[in-house]
Amino acid sequence: MPLISAKDAQLIREHFATNLTGDVRIDYFTQHQSKLVVPGQECIYCQETRQLLEEVADLSDKITLATHDFVADEALAKQMGIERIPAFVLEGAAKGRVRYFGIPSGYEFATLVEDIVDVSRGQTDLSPKTKEALASLPGDVSIQVFVTPT
Repeated sequence: MPLISAKDAQLIREHFATNLTGDVRIDYFTQHQSKLVVPGQECIYCQETRQLLEEVADLSDKITLATHDFVADEALAKQMGIERIPAFVLEGAAKGRVRYFGIPSGYEFATLVEDIVDVSRGQTDLSPKTKEALASLPGDVSIQVFVTPT
């Protein structure tokens, strides 16, 4: 059963067709699926996150999804700053990356859709004043946003 309704999928497909200008790559990190569950090592929401990302990637030819095993692809995970799963990285025209940890469900799903558009365009809707302030920073900055359902 799809996680994205047919109506929503059509709206997102149209949104992507209008707004995606460049290609976007999604690198998804998960664990190898097994019927054997090791207590303390199970990945909550890995299957749902993968399904959601597959459905999103199917909505535009400009989006590609690569799935990686967190353990087998440890070097790539470290290179991309992935410390836990489920996690994925968005890359496109911009020089930076957007990393997500967990499943982008609820309100976070709309953020995912808009982040895909921003990464595709290589720019954001930040005000010129904000961009100026960010450009004046002396080095790279890592911003973490924590979301919890209420």
